[in-house]
Amino acid sequence: MEHRTEQSLKDYTSFKVGGKAKDFYIPTDVEEVQELVKELYKEGRPYLILGNGSNLLVSDEGVEEAVILLKDNLSACSIKEQEDGRGLLEAEAGCTLKKMAEVAMEAGYTGFEPLSGIPGTLGGAVKMNAGAYGGEIKDFFYQGLLLNEKGELQKKELSEMDFSYRHSCLSENDICLKASFLLEKGNPTEIREKMQDFQRRREEKQPLDMPSAGSTFKRPEGDYASRLIEVSGLRGFQMGRAAVSEKHCGFVVNLGGADAKEIYRLIREVIRIVEEKQGVRLETEVKLWGRF
Repeated sequence: MEHRTEQSLKDYTSFKVGGKAKDFYIPTDVEEVQELVKELYKEGRPYLILGNGSNLLVSDEGVEEAVILLKDNLSACSIKEQEDGRGLLEAEAGCTLKKMAEVAMEAGYTGFEPLSGIPGTLGGAVKMNAGAYGGEIKDFFYQGLLLNEKGELQKKELSEMDFSYRHSCLSENDICLKASFLLEKGNPTEIREKMQDFQRRREEKQPLDMPSAGSTFKRPEGDYASRLIEVSGLRGFQMGRAAVSEKHCGFVVNLGGADAKEIYRLIREVIRIVEEKQGVRLETEVKLWGRF
């Protein structure tokens, strides 16, 4: 297992901002993750799990907690046909949703297409029940191998996961090390066309060419954050080098050279103005690390 000190987190987040982690660990397999978590628990040291960094804003001051990277180092993915003809898609915490969708497509199994463009990894996607275009993790989830803060392993079925909108039973310190999903048989050509269509829709409507953390705010009940932000007159609203995207009001973007403080100030101001003008208090979907 690799251990780095004073590791900058800027290059590990899609916002391209953030300070340093005093201790940065890169385990090579599930067993190393479990041993590391056990050791940190014994020492009373808190830790944070870093995947693709695509739903994350890290403070300019960095973080005191140890950071465990679960990305390319734990990214195995495979699919097997079951007796009933369905496919069991299995992946490790660091596998991207894009890779999972491609593995399913190549084997001719459908269902994962709406999730194919989400720029996250399995671990974070399960923890927050990630979703897009009407599909969510919970729709196909079969079983997960979870690790708690004491380093104890537990298998959980769908009924035990308490999935709801951007929520699961996993606490902040729980890790989904592996998970499996049941998918129906489909036509590979049609599956590919669906994935390409979802990608086109993303490119047309989302500022994928700018550093962001995707949808910055959770969807309020019965409405959309992007609509509330737009009718509040905040399309293109800018503070420093951070701005509400002109292309999609639900995205806060780094115009280039922004720091985390500027992005956070903008997010807080958007929340304040929308509440003042629309009577709805938005909640952030983006996770915050460190002091702001």
